[in-house]
Amino acid sequence: MIEGIVAELGSAERFLAAARRLHALGYAHFEAFTPFPMPELDEILVRRRTRIPWLVLLAGLTGAILAYVVLWWTNAVDYPLDVGGRPYNSVPTHVPIMFETTVLFAGGAAFASAILGARLPRLHHPLFEIPGFERTTIDRFWIFFRGPVDDKLLAELARELAPFDPISVRAARGER
Repeated sequence: MIEGIVAELGSAERFLAAARRLHALGYAHFEAFTPFPMPELDEILVRRRTRIPWLVLLAGLTGAILAYVVLWWTNAVDYPLDVGGRPYNSVPTHVPIMFETTVLFAGGAAFASAILGARLPRLHHPLFEIPGFERTTIDRFWIFFRGPVDDKLLAELARELAPFDPISVRAARGER
């Protein structure tokens, strides 16, 4: 179940002014839906730090260690082969394979965590059920506050957004 308050605005200028005002009032965690990219929103919207770099590092290290262990096991334990008097476990010969598996594991982890972190593929979102939300791709701007809705909060947000002439401010409820 997704629940929150949505506000619809008709122009980019009023939308940015409303977003700045709400951010200044302490409403830091809200989502914005716009018909085109707005770089100005980056400084207004609060983004939580992502764990993707740490996951990629962990996956890369796992790939390197796994490659080394597999190469060591096959060359030194499982099938030792004396070639030219070289040692069974020669690390310089393992470096290219270790590098490749590091890149493979890190790249796979980056791709998978980005896709899963964005909750893709998402073919339906509950906000799509709001009448008029389809105009987001044409000429409408929406602010969405996720959380429990009560009449007091709805009235307060409507009052704060009134100077920016919102088209509507309403509660949104829907199934995920």
